[in-house]
Amino acid sequence: MAVAGPAQQAHAQYGVGGSSTNAPSEEQLQRCDEYGIARAECTENAILAKERLIYAKDNPFGSGTPMLSFDGSQTWMFVGVLGAIFGGVAAAFFVKGRGTTAP
Repeated sequence: MAVAGPAQQAHAQYGVGGSSTNAPSEEQLQRCDEYGIARAECTENAILAKERLIYAKDNPFGSGTPMLSFDGSQTWMFVGVLGAIFGGVAAAFFVKGRGTTAP
C-alpha cells in the first residue's frame, strides 16, 4: 500500500501582484479604493483591467476604432481602396474571360 506525501500547491507564474494567496499591498489597496474595486477582489490584474477600461473611455479613437467608425473619412477611403482593388481584379478576370474562345 502506497502512502502519498504532502502535496505541494502549485501557483500561476504571474508574480506576487496577481497571486490570490498573498494579500494586496497598501498601494494596491489605495488604487482599488480609488477605482471602486472591492478589497476582496483587489489584485494587480483587477487594477490593470480597470485602468485599461478607463484608458479606453478616455481615448475612444484608439487602435482600429477610426476604421470601424462612420463619423470619419478614413472609413470611406478604406472602402474606396478595397473597392478599387477588388474591382480591378474582377475587371481583369472579365477581360481575360472574354478574350478566350472555345475550340
